Amino acid sequence: MKIWEKLADELKGEKLQPWKVEREILENYGVSSPDHFRMAALARRRFIEEITGEKFHFIGVPDKPYLMRYYCEKNGLIWELAAEDAGLKCSLCGGGLKPFGSEGERYAPLVSNYVGGREDYYSYAGRMKVNGSVEKEFVNLLQYGTGKGPIGITRGCYIINRFGGIKVKVSPLAGASRNLSYIFSSSEDRQRAIGVIERVLPRVRNNMEERLKEFGGKVATVEFLRAEDCDHSLLYVDFTADFENFRGHGDVSNAVGYAKKILDRELTRRGVRYEMSVIAQGYDGDLKPSPRNKRGRYVCAQARIPVTEVEAMTGKNIEKFLAYIHLDALGVEKLGWFGYTGMGGEIIPGMYKATKINPHAPLVSAMQKIFASVEGDRLIYGVELPNVEAGVVSCREGLVPPMGREAMRIMGIQTAAEFAACLAGQILAGEFNLAIVAVSEELYRSP
Repeated sequence: MKIWEKLADELKGEKLQPWKVEREILENYGVSSPDHFRMAALARRRFIEEITGEKFHFIGVPDKPYLMRYYCEKNGLIWELAAEDAGLKCSLCGGGLKPFGSEGERYAPLVSNYVGGREDYYSYAGRMKVNGSVEKEFVNLLQYGTGKGPIGITRGCYIINRFGGIKVKVSPLAGASRNLSYIFSSSEDRQRAIGVIERVLPRVRNNMEERLKEFGGKVATVEFLRAEDCDHSLLYVDFTADFENFRGHGDVSNAVGYAKKILDRELTRRGVRYEMSVIAQGYDGDLKPSPRNKRGRYVCAQARIPVTEVEAMTGKNIEKFLAYIHLDALGVEKLGWFGYTGMGGEIIPGMYKATKINPHAPLVSAMQKIFASVEGDRLIYGVELPNVEAGVVSCREGLVPPMGREAMRIMGIQTAAEFAACLAGQILAGEFNLAIVAVSEELYRSP
């Protein structure tokens, strides 16, 4: 039996923690650094393949899956580069880079719990049981960065799984919005326009849904919002459509483009004057952190953990734990933000990067709110995400590359609702572990 096969069995039997594989190889198998990094990655991969029944194909492992440290003699800067990076010149001064430190100092993992990826580095982040709107066990893969985040999520999953896993509520439909905006010279013209639009809207909605039919979209709401500036009266006609398993954003844009053509023609025919008609980007919330944003679906996750266990893990009474959550949330509010973003601000982009299902920066989806309370002898700890945008089907709404589809197969994600449930569960696990180590003062402890 090869070394990584034996280690995979130990991982499967929970005799070894995933983040301790590298150390185990160095200490007990006579393998020297940096050769142990590849063996550790192979061990975690084999373990994941055995528990999921899925194989790694596109998420490959390079011959040198580790980073090397170099330094520039001229400016003293220390560089960390992937071992396969042959561009050994300082980009500041153009001078050559030299290996830094001793053999023990020179090498480090690409990311914590590395399992593959030649340019985008994938981490294993534990197994997680969810129930409620989605009943499943997920195997988490992330592209997180060089920190210990995946380890924290893995630990959080392990703790929470011991107490029954995570309960999730996922909205069955996701919204996608686009708005048509008008500028009028008077409020009277604007009011006349609203009357005209309301009369023709039923016909317009029916024709819009023909354009949404490919992805099963339905026009959910049409809202009129008035605004003023110094010289004009403004009108936003906000269209939102609902989709079950698709992002839907491209189809909504197309359908609202059709609506604009019909409504502009009807206003002109009835003699209603407007100075401008445009599908505006400002109101509908595209990638803007607004509580009115309707691009995505709501998901909530919560866990019930015995108060005695939380107190044992932190070494503090439960009131200290609740005070920490309150302190963090209040700090966020003082900054003018309406939702608490902790580890979720890193986990969410890591999830999108791993699955490659969203072509945009996940600013909107990175909004989250943590809540915690005590009910009887249990701590209720949870997280809400108001806008998770995900369409996991690879199609015209967003082509998902082979690595992203492979990551979702391994994770066990088949639908947009499962993506949202898995994402919320990972955030909950990571945030809970972070809260435990922060309250117990294990985090940021000075030597």
